[in-house]
Amino acid sequence: MALADVICQLVVKGAELGELEEYEIPDLDAVAAGVVDPPRLKRRRFRRDWLERIFDAIELDAFSRLPARDIVDRLLQPRP
Repeated sequence: MALADVICQLVVKGAELGELEEYEIPDLDAVAAGVVDPPRLKRRRFRRDWLERIFDAIELDAFSRLPARDIVDRLLQPRP
């Protein structure tokens, strides 16, 4: 439950801070309509580098020592 809470809070806070990872997908409606070179749509998602930071937090046993909001605050800080 603590891991799920951290992930949810990371997405919410990350979105508020504009920190979500941007990516593009083809416009599926255009693809379905037979457009040869469909436009690409921008989307945002959970940053992949956050997974590495979560693994570090797990190894340091942060989930048993800190509340989710503190873990999230630390994960969102820039790394040196």
